Parts: sequence; structure tokens; C-alpha cells
Amino acid sequence: MDKAKEQLFESATKKLIGQLDTMGLDKLSRMQAKNFVLLFRDSFKSDAVKQATFSRTIGDDYKKFPYDAYGFCKAASCAFVGLMNAPKEWRLMYINEIWAYGPHYYVQHIKSGQVFDLTYDQYEYDRFTVPYYMGQPVKINREAQDTVVRFLHSIGMDFMQFVKTNNAKE
Repeated sequence: MDKAKEQLFESATKKLIGQLDTMGLDKLSRMQAKNFVLLFRDSFKSDAVKQATFSRTIGDDYKKFPYDAYGFCKAASCAFVGLMNAPKEWRLMYINEIWAYGPHYYVQHIKSGQVFDLTYDQYEYDRFTVPYYMGQPVKINREAQDTVVRFLHSIGMDFMQFVKTNNAKE
């Protein structure tokens, strides 16, 4: 990644970490969320993680992504919600294909109402503003679950725990 992209990526990661301090999370949840953000965002840079996450759905087209956060919105948002034991604090949100640059997944913190978008910078990179007002709550379906399992497995996380947690919510 070139220097400008790297700076945007690191700045976005710091902004997400800082945002967690403004949400009124208890200390354990805040630290857990920060760890997931750092782990997920660092993994976006890995070709092996991209291969594992995207190869089944888009083949090698992921290699054409111009920015490391591209394409990870579903995997990262669904994993974050599932791992944070979400029903009480976090909601998975979805902007459908009616938006020209969608679909797009992101997370909303329920108590504060704040949007928490783990990949917002993929749109900032292209100078687009995400229309979060178009977002609707969505459940993690089987196809999304498969993507999340591949993503989590590729970064060395217990993907079966995600599946158990998510299935218990349905």
C-alpha cells in the first residue's frame, strides 16, 4: 500500500479506537471491542485473509481492490456483532443495493445510537459519503455466516464460537 493509503488506513483505525471511548461501554466491552478492531483491521492487509474471505464468492477479483478495507464490511461487521454478543449493545445494519455503491454492512451501537463502521474508510478513500440514514437492521443469514467463519478462521479466531453464539440468538 502506498504512503497516502497507509496514512488514511492508520488514521481510520485510530479514529475507530477513539470512537469506542465515546460510547459509554463498560471497561471490559470497550477493551474487547478495541482488540477486535485492531485485529480485524490489521488482518485486512493480509493477502491470505483476503483469499480465505473472498475467494469462494468473487474468486481472485479481490486482487483488484485498490484499498485494504475494501470488501470486508460484511465479514468484519457480522463478526464484530457476533463476537460482542450483540443483541443488547450492538446492531448489524445494512444498506442495500439501491445505493449505487452498496450493498454495505456496518454496526450501530444501540445505547448511544452511534454508527460504528469498521470499513468506512473504503468509501472515504473514494471520496464518497455513506448514507447511513438508508441503513436497516439485518440478521446474520447463512451466507453471511459462511463469510464470517472463513474470515475468522483465517485470522486464527475460534470460528465455532461465533457460530454457536450466533445460532443461540436466532
